[in-house]
Amino acid sequence: MKNYKIVASDLDGTLLNTKSQVSSENLRAIDALYAKGVQFVPASGRAFSEMPEAIRNNSAIRYVIYSNGAVLYDKQSGQKIMNCLDNQMARSILDVLYQYDCHIAYRQNGICHVDAMQKSEALFAHHNVCEAHQDVVMQYATAVDDFKTLSYGADHVEAFAVFFHRYEDKVACKSYFSQFAHLRVAEVSEHNIEIMNVRAGKGNALHALADLLGIEYADTIAVGDSDNDASMLSAAGLSLAVSNATPVIRAMADEMICSNDAHAIAHILANYF
Repeated sequence: MKNYKIVASDLDGTLLNTKSQVSSENLRAIDALYAKGVQFVPASGRAFSEMPEAIRNNSAIRYVIYSNGAVLYDKQSGQKIMNCLDNQMARSILDVLYQYDCHIAYRQNGICHVDAMQKSEALFAHHNVCEAHQDVVMQYATAVDDFKTLSYGADHVEAFAVFFHRYEDKVACKSYFSQFAHLRVAEVSEHNIEIMNVRAGKGNALHALADLLGIEYADTIAVGDSDNDASMLSAAGLSLAVSNATPVIRAMADEMICSNDAHAIAHILANYF
């Protein structure tokens, strides 16, 4: 059995169950990996402040990848490796997004910012905001009254998360932003796109951590469920898809494991260590 040194896991749909909770089985598995000298690394599209407390404050977790890989954070030293969007990039993205009927959130300094006027169930439904993002916004996001002014002034933006009223608008925006070499575009649900610096991405962050720790890429495991996990699975020595993953992720993974409701990290501990 290979001597893996890093296990990088997506949160929503992978580490977290369908109730957006971390099971006690997974928490015990994280502790057991730590005892073995293995770095368990949450790798999420969420900002750091949007992660459950059981992850943020877990003493068995030192490194965290958040905002879709825009930030690799060392909780122990406080150091961050950041690949963010500068103000000029952010403004050019907003110029396009504000032409569409969409819900916009942006992540900066580990915090998700949303328009206070759009924080309602009716508008979530109008913009096809997935349940996971709704839960995150309602629990953790900072609601801003003058959102447009604040967003246009934002610098070092980790990522934009956007949900569209019309699917055709989502497709058009994804196509438009994908043509720029300095941008990376991913998605976590049918009506969503996530826009970030091309140097971000969970895969790049995983490699940055491996380089930092002097670990071979072949000695890493990545597990995920949605298309924004693709770069991380491609970067890892062993790529795993939970059984509830999208067809794209299931097709590209080396192996498929249990669902997110069957304690994926406990499964990895039992079968790969």
